Parts: sequence; C-alpha cells; structure tokens
Amino acid sequence: MQDFLAYVVEESLNGRADKIRAKTIAMDVYGGSMSEMARRENVVRVDAGRLRRKLAEYYAADGHGEKTVFELPKGGYAPRITRSGSETAHPHFSELDASARALARPAVRIVGITILGCCAIAFLVSSTKQDVPTDLSVDGLSRDERSAIFDASPMRLQAVNLAHTGRDLIFPALEPARLDAALTIFQGAIENDDSYFGGHAGAAQVAATIAVLTSDVDLAQDMLNYADTQANRAIELAPEAGWSQAAMAWVKFAKGNWLEAIEFAQRARRLAPHDVHVLEFVSLVLLYSGSFEQVVEISEDALSKIELERGYVFQNAMGSAKFHMKDYEGAVSAFESVAEKGGPVGPVTVAYLMASHQMLGNKAEAQTLSEQLSREWPDSRVDALFEELFVDSKYGKDLSYAMRQANWKPPS
Repeated sequence: MQDFLAYVVEESLNGRADKIRAKTIAMDVYGGSMSEMARRENVVRVDAGRLRRKLAEYYAADGHGEKTVFELPKGGYAPRITRSGSETAHPHFSELDASARALARPAVRIVGITILGCCAIAFLVSSTKQDVPTDLSVDGLSRDERSAIFDASPMRLQAVNLAHTGRDLIFPALEPARLDAALTIFQGAIENDDSYFGGHAGAAQVAATIAVLTSDVDLAQDMLNYADTQANRAIELAPEAGWSQAAMAWVKFAKGNWLEAIEFAQRARRLAPHDVHVLEFVSLVLLYSGSFEQVVEISEDALSKIELERGYVFQNAMGSAKFHMKDYEGAVSAFESVAEKGGPVGPVTVAYLMASHQMLGNKAEAQTLSEQLSREWPDSRVDALFEELFVDSKYGKDLSYAMRQANWKPPS
C-alpha cells in the first residue's frame, strides 16, 4: 500500500491523474503477466479500500496535526490533497504551491516518495490500534510505551514498526509476492534490532507459510529450518508474548507436529486474546486440526469484544469452519462480511463461497463463482491444497466435492 500511495501521488504530480485506472496500478505497482491482470485488478480494488481506511485512521489519530492531507476518494484512484487553511481540495494538484510541484522533479522526487513511505508505515502501524477499545492494544504497545522505546533506542522502535507493518502483508497467503515482501520486512526488523522478538516471530510465520505452500521440496526444507530457528529465537526473547507462541504453533503445524501445534496455539490465545494477528494463526491451526467449534468460538468472542474496521483471516477461518459444520449460510455470511470490510480475499474465499452456495442449492451463484475462480486464478488447486492441510483429508475432500458439483474443473 505504500507503493500504491506513492504511485498515484506521483502520477498525479506528473499530470496523469485522469489516466490512473485499476489496470495501470495493477501493471505498474503489482506487476505480473498480462494473464494475471484481471485477478490483480481485483486486488487493486480491495487494497484501494484498505488504503482509504488507513489514511482516514492515520489523520484521525497520529496524523491529526498534519498540514497536508492525502485522500483517495471513492469511485476512482486519483488522490486528492487538502492543505491546512485551504477551503478547496485539489484533485489533480493543479494549483499546488511550488514546493509540492517540486516532488515531480527527478532530483527531489525520491525524497517525496520516502516521506510518503514513512507516512504509510506510520498509518499501517497505528491503524490496527484503532480496531480495539481504548484500553486494549492489538500489538501490545500503547503510545506511551512507543515513546519510551524511542527514548531508549530509535532502532528498536524502527524494528517494532517494521515488524508490525509486516503482519499486515502476510494475507492473503497465496500471493507469493506478498509473502516475499513480508519476509523482507521482518528480516529488516531483525537487522535493526536482533533482540526484538517480533521480527523473529514474523519471519518464522512467513517462512513456515512458504514451506507449506511451495512445491519445491528443497525450498520447503530450507524454509522450515529457518522458521524453526526464528521461532525458537522469538520464544527465547519473549516467551510470555502471544505472538511468539503463535509463531511456534504455526511452525509446529508446518512440520506436522499437530499436538504441539495445538498446545502452542491455545497458549498464544490465552496470552493475547485481543491480538487479531495472533488469532489469525491460532484459528488456522485449530481449523486444520478439525477443531471447528473452537474456531467459531474464537471468532465470535473476538467480534463481541473488539470493534474491527476491517476483516481478518480468523473470520475467514470461521467461515471455513462453519462450512465443515454444515452451516452453509453461516459460511457465506462470514466470508462476505470479510470481503465487504476489505479483509483478505483470494482463491480460498471464492472456493468456499462456491462450495457453500452449491450445498445451499444456489446453483447460479455457485456457477458464477466457479467461473470466477477458473478465470482469475487459473492455476489454483485449492482442492488439493486443503486435502493436504487438514489433519483429516476428509474435510479437504468435502470441499473438493462441492467445488466439482459447481462445475469447477481443476487445471490440468
């Protein structure tokens, strides 16, 4: 989203605001082949909504005193800027002062982009704290605690900021570029301060995810070894942190140690019951172990206590759990709620929605979703993946059966 923001601002400063489209953002920011453009345009639309919310949250909190306000109005991708004391918003920057125009010049453009990047990191970190009541903190740190960390070591605070930014990039996990970016950020946090547990915990989670998803046996083993090392380091540095325990749970899951994975997951939840990122991995471990009632309980408990401004993976896990509990209407409701709130959306979401509608007898909706999955993720084998992920492959086969009933045909 930092690149997203920097790109649309730069394009506007260079007089190309009216040419910004989902397709141009998909090509210039997200990259990929032309065959992937339709799918990436959908990602652009979802991320645009997330960016709008994060900008609004940033200016309502830490950025309240900013003299220049960036917005991304609904209905398009051209940014709007409002300067303090000005009554007029300038959608295409045509009347900005010379200092703002200077951002467009190559000699100083990189400085402007760096400033925007720092701003983006600030609202990425601060936005999650807006999701919970004022006496709680998603990442376990209050503003005063952050100030205290800065006073002791600015490098430590930078490590904290990077690590918590990385957590927002992990999902949807079937996007390799997101995982690569998240791992790079966590490794940057470790480089800034090796003694901060969060960098190690996040790196462990991402590496274990790559190990689970890759078909490269050698890469999977390398990632598992790396993940195990990082998870143990996180536990060594902060055994009392829910994030450390959740990272170890995920690594144990990736290695096939189910009982240990569940034990660590349960402990992580007890230690950090309001950390939505911890709950994401806890819910996934319990989902794939077949503990569907617990997954639903975790999500419903969190939703009753935390005011969420966007959707999270633990809610998607609840949708999956409800499907396997044969509560197909509940599954549809859960997945659609996450999508509506700008949460992670990918082939898994579409597959479960397709299967749920098929089981409800909504054949037209199921057929439409089947076509979308084949068109936008033509190489996806969600069916095979879930048969491997569940401790009991029966659950993956149930999903696969419903998908095929909706006329979805796996790629050859």
